[in-house]
Amino acid sequence: MKRKINNGQIIAIVIVVLSISLIIFQATRNQSTVTFYTPAEIYGNQSKFTDKLFRVSGLVLNGTKSWNANASELHFRMTDMQGHDFFVQYKGIPPDLFKEGQGVVVEGKLNHTVNQNLAQNALPNHVPPLLINADLLMVKHSEVYDTKKDHTKMREAKLLDSILKNQGNVK
Repeated sequence: MKRKINNGQIIAIVIVVLSISLIIFQATRNQSTVTFYTPAEIYGNQSKFTDKLFRVSGLVLNGTKSWNANASELHFRMTDMQGHDFFVQYKGIPPDLFKEGQGVVVEGKLNHTVNQNLAQNALPNHVPPLLINADLLMVKHSEVYDTKKDHTKMREAKLLDSILKNQGNVK
């Protein structure tokens, strides 16, 4: 004997499946989303960022980079040039393009236990910069592409070739 499924049962099954899908989506979204914040936002509400993974960008200050190759540890100071400075500790090999005086995006968590050696590097009469334990460094690179070759003749040849093809005259 075959059992019939009525419309009410189909609607109930669809609701259960959608509810489970929504719960799974929310759980994975909250764990995998890393939000980008400005340095001012982090300074404004420091307790919010202690156990929260976030991204922030700034400029690597000249003369602050310290690399320990044996321990694969990088330490540097980052600023937004508006009074919001961070000490950054990163364990791992930095990107090839990483250098002082360049923009960097840091992903990590705020650490409120500042190392005394780092605090001594703070500017006089200023609050010591916040410490970020970074999990990821991303460097900004130049968006300008400059080539030494002159490709004018190649572009003219391609243009002529496309004109001839459009007219039905193939070389």
